[in-house]
Amino acid sequence: MNIERLQQTRKSDLALLRPLPPAVAEMVEALVGCVAGAVLVSETERMVKEAGLAEVVLKSKAAYVEGMVDSQDPLYQKIVAQLPEGAKASDYITSLEVTARKPEAKCGCCGGD
Repeated sequence: MNIERLQQTRKSDLALLRPLPPAVAEMVEALVGCVAGAVLVSETERMVKEAGLAEVVLKSKAAYVEGMVDSQDPLYQKIVAQLPEGAKASDYITSLEVTARKPEAKCGCCGGD
């Protein structure tokens, strides 16, 4: 068993590059679709570090959001309709991959030294 691999985690979720316009933030569909409830990338990083994880790496994946728009996803079509002229959904929303490592335990109770 690779112990080092068990101590590292990778998760993806929607995050915001900047605050959503109020018209989008107030959409029930955006809340249900996990867009209006998403937090800023900087807030995600703060929460991960506060949880005690180390070696935090955040990777924004704009292609996910662009793909949702390109595929004519109904939610993303409604979001785009509420954005300022010339703005794209990927200017606001991203799929954020978070990779972090759980530090080794420092006491005998958790299998550490």
